[in-house]
Amino acid sequence: MEVVESKPIHPSLRVVHFMGALDLTVKVSNVSPKTSRADLIFFFSYCGTVDEIQLQRDGVQSQTALVTFRQPYAFQTALLLSGAPILDRSVRILPTGNMKDIPVD
Repeated sequence: MEVVESKPIHPSLRVVHFMGALDLTVKVSNVSPKTSRADLIFFFSYCGTVDEIQLQRDGVQSQTALVTFRQPYAFQTALLLSGAPILDRSVRILPTGNMKDIPVD
């Protein structure tokens, strides 16, 4: 996969991952090539604070996004949106790490 965009939403919002820290990142697959970083920010803004978005091209037909959240509840809410449409496609949203350490709010 070729990384198209990878930067924090705002420099002061970057999450520092230390050993043992929570991984609050979801993988969003089946993202339309028409979908922009701004579209993803808008879509996930209802979940909570988005710290970082990495958008990667999967050829010409699709993209994958890695979206990192600040709060565990935002991460959990994002997982509930799997199957929802972003622009012209239903996306699949899965955790990238082990969920056993994510607190239930």
